[in-house]
Amino acid sequence: MRIGNALRGLTAGIAVLGYVSLFLLLQVRAAPVSALAGIGALATAALAVAGGRPAVRQLLGRGPPSQEDTPRWWLARLEPAVEDSWNTYADLVLTVGLWALSVGSFDGLITYSGDDPLFGLAIIGFLSMVCGLISLGFLIDSRYE
Repeated sequence: MRIGNALRGLTAGIAVLGYVSLFLLLQVRAAPVSALAGIGALATAALAVAGGRPAVRQLLGRGPPSQEDTPRWWLARLEPAVEDSWNTYADLVLTVGLWALSVGSFDGLITYSGDDPLFGLAIIGFLSMVCGLISLGFLIDSRYE
């Protein structure tokens, strides 16, 4: 595999992981605004490297006007934006990143010093653990093609 393909796959995986993490953290309000802005900026930069300007425009919903079937939800527009650059490296980044998010969420629950820990951290932990296992299945399946 060429270095350019590997770089595009790695950055596509980072972009998807960043936007999924951003979505989950926004849902449970478990991170400060500065962290959310940093994750969003990193994910957008990775998306720009992976798919270029058209991928960023597609995520923002400003793709070609001929696409009437463009999803309205911003996270659903992410998959078509990174489709051309997705490969085994992207699966690897997504799998490892989701498991790291799971471990971090459970660690946040364990080390929480307040009275009522955030229930959202448990949700993020379990969702990212299950999604990491699903992603591992796709990673293993792509190795045998």
